[in-house]
Amino acid sequence: MSGYLLGSDALALIRRVCKDYLAEAKNTLGNRSRGIMGQRNRQAYLLEDLYAAEDTLADPSTARARLLRKNAAGNLELTNTEVTVYNRFQNISIDADTYIKIEWIDGEWQPYSGDCAPDSQSISSAGSDPSIPPASDSVGVDPGSV
Repeated sequence: MSGYLLGSDALALIRRVCKDYLAEAKNTLGNRSRGIMGQRNRQAYLLEDLYAAEDTLADPSTARARLLRKNAAGNLELTNTEVTVYNRFQNISIDADTYIKIEWIDGEWQPYSGDCAPDSQSISSAGSDPSIPPASDSVGVDPGSV
C-alpha cells in the first residue's frame, strides 16, 4: 500500500486552514488572527477606483480587487478570488485596473503600494532642505574627477 494515512488531528487542521483561507479571502475573519494561514501580503489588480478615505479612523473607502499569483512559468496571473480593499489614506487614491500590493491588517486588506498611472508625476524633496545636497552634487568629490 502506498500513500499516507492521515489521522483525525491532521484532517481537522486541514479543514481549519481551508475554512480560514476562504474566510480571509471573503474578508469575514474580522479581527481574528490568520493563525497558520498563507501569505499576509498579496498582489492584486484593482477592479474599481479606490478613492481616498473621508476619515482614516471611521470612513475608509473600498474597492474590489482580484488576487494575483505566480503560474508555473513564473509570471503573474489573475485568480478568480475577489477581495475588498479598504483605503484609510486620506491623500492617496488608486485608479481601477492598477497593480497594487495589499496587506492583511486588523481584518482588512489595505494597500501599502500601488503602481502609478502613466501620466502621473513624482516630485522629489531632495535639495529642498539646505542640509541635504542636491542629487547631482557628490559630497567631498570633485565632479570633474568622476
